[in-house]
Amino acid sequence: MATSAIANFSIIVLPSSPPIIPERAHRDAAQSPKRHIPYRPDIDGMRTIAVFLVVLFHAWPHWIRGGFIGVDIFFVISGFLITSILVSDLQHGTYSILNFYSRRVRRIFPALLIVLVATLCFGWYVMLRTEFVALGKHSASGAAFIANLTFWSETGYFDAESTTKPLLHLWSLGVEEQFYIVWPILLWALTKWRLSLQKVIALTLLASFIYCIYATSHTPTAAYFSPLSRFWELAIGGLCACSPKQYLQKFSKPLAEFCTLLGLTLIAITAMSITEQTPFPGWWAVAPVIGTALVLQAGSNTWIGRIALSSKLMVWLGLISYPLYLWHWPLLSYAYIIGGERPTATLKLVMIVSSLILAIATFLLIERPIQRINARGKVAGILISAMMILTLISGASYLGYISPRQKDTAVDHYLKALNDSQFPTSQMSPLNFQGSHFQQLSGSGKGTTIFLGDSVVEQYGLYATTFLQAEPESRAKIIFATAGGCPPIQKVVRLPQLKFLHCTKTIDNGLALAESTEIDTVVIGASWYGYFNSTYDEMTIDGYSFPQPTAQQLAYDQIRSSLVKLIALGKRVYFLMPPPASSAFDPRSMIEGSRFGEMHVRKSIPPFNLSVFEQRNNVARQKLLTIARESKVNIIEPTDTLCRNQLCPVVDANGDPIYTDSVHMRPKFSIYGAAYLAPALRKATP
Repeated sequence: MATSAIANFSIIVLPSSPPIIPERAHRDAAQSPKRHIPYRPDIDGMRTIAVFLVVLFHAWPHWIRGGFIGVDIFFVISGFLITSILVSDLQHGTYSILNFYSRRVRRIFPALLIVLVATLCFGWYVMLRTEFVALGKHSASGAAFIANLTFWSETGYFDAESTTKPLLHLWSLGVEEQFYIVWPILLWALTKWRLSLQKVIALTLLASFIYCIYATSHTPTAAYFSPLSRFWELAIGGLCACSPKQYLQKFSKPLAEFCTLLGLTLIAITAMSITEQTPFPGWWAVAPVIGTALVLQAGSNTWIGRIALSSKLMVWLGLISYPLYLWHWPLLSYAYIIGGERPTATLKLVMIVSSLILAIATFLLIERPIQRINARGKVAGILISAMMILTLISGASYLGYISPRQKDTAVDHYLKALNDSQFPTSQMSPLNFQGSHFQQLSGSGKGTTIFLGDSVVEQYGLYATTFLQAEPESRAKIIFATAGGCPPIQKVVRLPQLKFLHCTKTIDNGLALAESTEIDTVVIGASWYGYFNSTYDEMTIDGYSFPQPTAQQLAYDQIRSSLVKLIALGKRVYFLMPPPASSAFDPRSMIEGSRFGEMHVRKSIPPFNLSVFEQRNNVARQKLLTIARESKVNIIEPTDTLCRNQLCPVVDANGDPIYTDSVHMRPKFSIYGAAYLAPALRKATP
C-alpha cells in the first residue's frame, strides 16, 4: 500500500488486501451427531498462522513482506473443510442445501453484522460526506457478498488509497461465498450422476489455475479479485477432502512428518520472499497453496501437528481468527483516516490489541451463544433479515439519504475536488499500437502531436481536447501514448509490477510510435521530480534499484538518448517540466478541525511558495534542464505561467481548489491554466 510523490494511490493492496477467515465448520461438525467429520485442532493452529501473517503484514508490511499469502492458506482450508462436510452429508444421506446455507449464515453473519454496524456507525461520526458515501457503498457490497466485484470496478490510478477503505478486506468473503453458491450444487449433481468427484474437481482446479496464470500476466486486477482466478485454491482443498487415501501417515509416518515440515517451510519461505511488487496470485501462489495442502494431507498426528499446531494457545487463537480478521482492518484503516499520516508503531500495536479484545468478546458474547440456540432455522432467518436491513441502510448512505454527522457543505465542496479526473475525455478515441492502448483526438489540419508520459501528462487531456475543438485546423491528430505511474524512460521497470504490469511495454511502444513518420511533434513529460527523489524506491533499471545514484544516472542517460534520437529523426520535441507540486495544493490540506469535533474550511488559504519546490528538487531540475538544453529540444516550464513573483495560487478566483491532489491539476483548471502547451499543438513557425 505504497504512496509516492507521484500520486496518492495504492492498489489493495492489491496484494495487501486481507482475506476472510473460513468458518469453524469442522469443529461444529464434530460436535453434531449428524456429522462424521473428526475435529482436527491442527487446522485451528494453521488458522492462527494465517491470520497473524495477514495482521502483522498490514501493521508492519516491511517486516513480513509476503504476509498477504494468508488469504491463500485460508482458501485451501475452507475448501477442505466445507467439501469434507458436503461429501459426508452426501455419503450418509443427510445432504440438504438449505441446511448447508443455514449453517453458513449462522457462522458468517453474526460477527460480520457486528463489524459492519460498528464500522458504519463510527464512519458516520468521524467521516466527511464523500468518505461516508464510499463507506456506504462498501458496506452494502460487503453485506451482499459482492465486495470483490465492487473493489475490482473501483481500481484505477486515481482511486483512493486502500488504507482509507475500512471494509476493503471483505473482498475475499465475496470470493468465498460466490464459490459456495456453485460448490454444493456441483457436488450434489456429481454424486447423483455417479461421476468421479476427484476428476471433476481436478478439471475445475486446472481450468481456474490456467485462467489465474493468464489473468495475472494480462489483467492483474481481475486475477486478484475475480472468483474465477481464486477457485483453484479452494478446489485444491476440496480435492484433498475427496482423496480416497486422505492422510499420508496411513502409508508412512516419516513421510507425513516430512510433508508437514515441507508444507510449513513453503509457507514461511514464500511469506518472507515475495513482496507487494510480486505479480500475484499467479505462479507465486502455488507454494503456499501446496504447502497448506501438504499439512492437511499429512493429518494431525505428526509431531508438529500435535505439539505446535494443536497447542492450547494456537487452537484458541484459531477459534477467534474470524472475528480477529474482521476487526483488525477497520481499526487500522481508521487509524490512517483520522491520523492523516502513517500511524505510529505504538498506535498500530494498540489497534491490534484492541482487535484481539474485540475478537474475544465477539466470539464469547455473540458467536458462541448463537451457536447454542436450538431453533437454528429461526436464527438463520433473523440473521438474514438483519443483513438485508443493514444492506438497505448502507445503500441509503451511499445514495445520500443518510448524511454523516459532519454537516459543513463547504468542506464537502472541497472534497469533491479529490479524484477529479477526465482522462480519457469523451471526444477521444482508442488507438491500438502494437498491443498498447493509447488515446487520440482528430482535427482537420496537418501534422500529429504525441504526448509521452504518466498521469501528470494525462492531466492535460481536457486542455488538448478543448484546444483542438477551438482550432481544428492546427493538427490532424493529437495522441496520448501515456499510462499513469509510467515515466517515459526506456529500460525502467516500475514497481510494484502487479500494479504497473504494462509500463515497460507502454513506454517502449510510445517511443516507437513517436519515432514513426506520422509524428512530427513530440511532448515528453512526467512527474520527473517524484521519480528522481532521494527517497523514491519504486523503480529499477538494468538491475539497479532507485534511488541508488547508479540507477538515477542510467535513467538520466536514457532520457538524453531518447531526446537525441527524436531530434535526429527530425521531430519537433518539447521537454515538459513538472508543474508545482506540494501538499499545499491538496484539497484536504485546506480543511482543518477535528474528526471528533467539527471540520471546516480554513479561513486563510495562502499561495504556495515556489522557492520551496525549486530548492527541494534543485538537483533533479538542473540535471533535466541540462539534458534538455544539450539535446537542443524546446523546454516548457509550467511554473513560468502558473506562478508570479515566486507565489503559486492553490485556489482559483472562486476559491475552488485547482488541483485534485498534491500533484495533479483539476481538468477544468487545465483548460485555461495549461496555455503553455499551445505551441506544441500548433503548426511549427519558420
